[in-house]
Amino acid sequence: MEEKELVEIRDGLATLPELNKRLKRLNERISDAEQEVSVRERMLAEESNDVDRLERESLSAALFRFIGKYEEKMDKETQEMLAAKLNYDKAAGTLKEFNSERDELTARIAKLERAREAYKQELFNREQRIQNSIIGEAIIQYRQLESEREELTKQLFEIQEAQSAVYKVRATADNVMQHLESAEGWATYDAWTRGGIFSHMAKYDHIDNAQEEFNRLAVQLKEMHKELLDVDMLEDIEITEISGTTRAFDFWFDNIFTDLNVRDQISANIDQLNKLYSKLDSIMGRLQNSKQETEKMLEENEYKKNDLLIFNA
Repeated sequence: MEEKELVEIRDGLATLPELNKRLKRLNERISDAEQEVSVRERMLAEESNDVDRLERESLSAALFRFIGKYEEKMDKETQEMLAAKLNYDKAAGTLKEFNSERDELTARIAKLERAREAYKQELFNREQRIQNSIIGEAIIQYRQLESEREELTKQLFEIQEAQSAVYKVRATADNVMQHLESAEGWATYDAWTRGGIFSHMAKYDHIDNAQEEFNRLAVQLKEMHKELLDVDMLEDIEITEISGTTRAFDFWFDNIFTDLNVRDQISANIDQLNKLYSKLDSIMGRLQNSKQETEKMLEENEYKKNDLLIFNA
């Protein structure tokens, strides 16, 4: 087994305990999320006789199905049904994100488990050669350096996990921004030209997509907070979303004031995302500095171990 491959496997195996802890915590969150989806599904069923269709379609599609049924505004039952639909979508989106994260984590663990036996045998052979080559105080120093390397490897792992979490948040925020900018364009068109049903559909299609990404973003931000806490770099970042009540209000009291209100909310969300980008850039810069410092300490550790082998063999 090549030196580089051996080091990569060793560093990977050092992260297995933490990965398994994360998987256990994630399974607990998935269990809670499944219960939440079940509760929201029952509440949705209580509000609608067509629950299967509501679960599959977007909120905008559900809203458009009610256009023309009421002359002035939605009745209380319809409002409660749409609120139940919105809450179900949030719960289902959270569960979907958790399941995706579990699949990724399980695959990482399985890959490391497959490499464990070959690594253990190779490590045993190498340790035998090393212990036969260096003696006395040198072997004590070597073991201390090995212990130091293991700790540094864990630190590097935590930093890389935090970076990965930040990258996920950034990618999802980009998706939200893309949909919000499109929705903002249609909202402006709606406000000043009274665009009608087509512009409404285009606007809320993008808002629906932004809402789905917002749900993912909320989950990913919580996970990012946990990762940053592990590296003593906790940041307080909050994200809001387009209100379901405002969206329904826009439909049933269609005038320039509600159109402008929706556009203002979209603009506020865009401003908030821009602030998020700035914070993410700052966090990533700090994480990168911390990563470089840890990698430098690992290099120094390896250099000291090589010295022991060269001068005491």
